Order: sequence, then structure tokens, then C-alpha cells
Amino acid sequence: MRVDKHIEKLKPYEGGKPIEELRRELGINGRIIKLASNENPLGPSKKAIEAIKSIADSVNLYPDGDCFYLKNKLAEKLSVSRNNIIFGNGSDELIELIYRTFATGLNDEILYCYPTFVEYKIIGMSFGKKLVEVPLKNFSYDIDALIEHINDRTRVIFLNTPNNPTGAIIKKADIERVIDNAPDNKLVVIDEAYYEYAISEDDYEELLELYKKGNVIILRTFSKAYGLAGLRIGYGIARAEIIDYLNRVRPPFNVNIVAQSTALAALDDREHIRNSVEVSRRGKFYLYSEFDRMGLRYVKSYTNYVLFDVNRDADFIYRELLKRGVIVRSMAGYGYKTMLRVTVGTDEENRIFISNLEEILNV
Repeated sequence: MRVDKHIEKLKPYEGGKPIEELRRELGINGRIIKLASNENPLGPSKKAIEAIKSIADSVNLYPDGDCFYLKNKLAEKLSVSRNNIIFGNGSDELIELIYRTFATGLNDEILYCYPTFVEYKIIGMSFGKKLVEVPLKNFSYDIDALIEHINDRTRVIFLNTPNNPTGAIIKKADIERVIDNAPDNKLVVIDEAYYEYAISEDDYEELLELYKKGNVIILRTFSKAYGLAGLRIGYGIARAEIIDYLNRVRPPFNVNIVAQSTALAALDDREHIRNSVEVSRRGKFYLYSEFDRMGLRYVKSYTNYVLFDVNRDADFIYRELLKRGVIVRSMAGYGYKTMLRVTVGTDEENRIFISNLEEILNV
């Protein structure tokens, strides 16, 4: 089968190793904790679980392509018009829709700082786009360098804040600078997948109003703090004109009926979000203190994960933790050869991780 060269060069996305896969590979019969994919360790809310049960006997029906009730409730929550919202099968699908809608020219360029969310690159390569990657500065976006790379061929600019995998943020004033330096034929994407965690930090600024400023779309998700990663549902907020164009290329039933019903219920459970954020903050500060005690450098995180430096080969430490039933992420593939990323788990999971990490480092 013949495919274009840009598809041949493409490497599939590799998520955190699933628990059952590790159990099969290493024959581990005891407890395995997964701290690799930035999932909510508390899971979904009870209201969300009840919604899944209540909708189960309706899965023979096609979903509402417009996500009518969910869109109305979210619009009310965000104080925007329903015409300013689009839902996707995870934020990943919305990124793909952005490429299909706004980056259709042969010479179009996609601009972002790297390392960042790898799907910008994977999806861009699948469309044969030229990807312009500007190195991060101090683990965050280098805004001055990014602006310098904006040119006539630039079509989409991705701003990942907080940035995955580093956890660092982009200041609101810097995002506004990018928007102000991006002419009307360019789309600025503000990816806030970890918004609920970030906004709990005192110095994180609300960015929602920026969707009114030029060609801007803000992406958020139900996968992280809401604990619905397995249902794949994300959303974008933008001017009605941008949403209208995206809807023209959106598949008609892209968000399944279970995801819609569950997200609708999850929006009502504010206590679950508060608990999820608090567990993450408490666990994050525990990890900070333990890293300080062990003399390990880390990046201040506005998310539910922490990037840290073990001063040794990251892949080796990753494999040693796997043997002990602890799944994290090696950042060697991102160019951080001695760094790992760990998702904040429950208090018990965090203690198990630290205990095993310290044991490995002291060998």
C-alpha cells in the first residue's frame, strides 16, 4: 500500500502504559498504580456515574449532534452564547477540526513552542503541514521567539497553558501579545486542558474573555479534573463565526450519547471538582517537599502532574519503577533525558511512588 512520505514518517501517539499491559508484560500480581496519564485519581463524580447508568438503555439511538442540553448548560456556566461553543470527541478531535478548517493550504505553517502537547505535531504531520517548533525557555513558551516566527505562511498558533509536559503557564499579557501580533488570517489556539487545576493557583489569570479578541479559540476538556477521560469529550469557545466554520467540517454525531449525558451531570457536581482540585494541590505540595528533601529539581506545576529531574537516565528509572508496579512517564523522548513526569495521585499512591523512587535512587 502506498502512502505519502509524511504518513510514513509519522509515529503513533503513545499514551501512558495501561495497567493490564504492565501486568501481562511483567507478571505483576500485586497492586499497580498508574501515575502516567494525568488522570483524576478520584475518578468521575457519583452524579456522573448515575448518568452513565441511566443512559445505558438508550445507546441504540444516535446522539444529539448539536449537544443541545449540554451546550445550553455550559453556555450558562461560562456566560457565553451557545453559538460560541463546539464539542468534540476529546480536544484531540477539535485540534483536527482546526487543521481541516483553517490550515488547508499546501504551504501553511503551524507554530508552537516545543516540548508541548504532542498531538499538535502528530495531527499536523498527518495533514502534511510544515511544523515550526520554537524551543521552550525555562520550561515555558518563549513568547518573544514565537512572535518572531510569525510570517505570511503561519495559519495556526498553539499556546498550551499550562503546558504539557512541563506544567508551566503563559502569562495573560504574553498571550495578548501573540494575539496582537497575529493578523486576521491566523488562528490562535489557547489550549487550557488543565484549566480547573490552574485556576486554583493564586497567580493564574482567567483567559476566557480572550475568545472575543481576534481569531482565537480556547480549548478545554472533561478528561482531567472532571474525571471523564474514558468518554472523550472536550469543547472549544470562540466567536460564532469560527464555531460556524468548524461545525461545517465536524462529523454529525461526533460526541456519543453517554459522554453528553455524563458531562451534563458532571457540570452539576461542583463539590467533586473542588475535591479533585484539593487532592491534587495537597499531593503536589507533598511531592514538592519530598523532592526538596531528596535534592531533586522540579518545575512548579499549575496542573495535576509534576516534571522533575532524577539526575540519571530517565528511561532507566522509569523501567525500575515499572518493575515495582508504579507507572510514570519518561520525558527522554521529549529531549529531557534525565526527567520524569508523575501524575499526582491519592495520598497513598503518592507515598508509594516516593518510597519506590527513593529506594531506586539510593541503590
